[in-house]
Amino acid sequence: MNPLLALALAISVSLTISGIVTVAMTEPLRIVLRQLCLDSHSTAFWIPFTTVMFFVTPLLFTMVFESAVIVPDVVLTLRTALAASLFGCFAALLVVGYQIARARPVAR
Repeated sequence: MNPLLALALAISVSLTISGIVTVAMTEPLRIVLRQLCLDSHSTAFWIPFTTVMFFVTPLLFTMVFESAVIVPDVVLTLRTALAASLFGCFAALLVVGYQIARARPVAR
């Protein structure tokens, strides 16, 4: 398999997984942030920030682990990209969940 095609495949897998996680998490995150933030400006910042992190973290892990594939093979490339993307999503969700769990709702 062409290394450029392997890279494109890995990026596609990462972006697909990130898109699914983002769609699933955006509305629940928005609801929680409305309870935690003092004003709508804070929520307007944290939603896009978290969305970007849901894409960047899995992509970063995918790029790091994808370089470990010596001979690009379709199945190995897909397996590595999927594992790295899922690990990256887990890491991003863990950080977001930890920060939200530590936060206290603001009394209004």
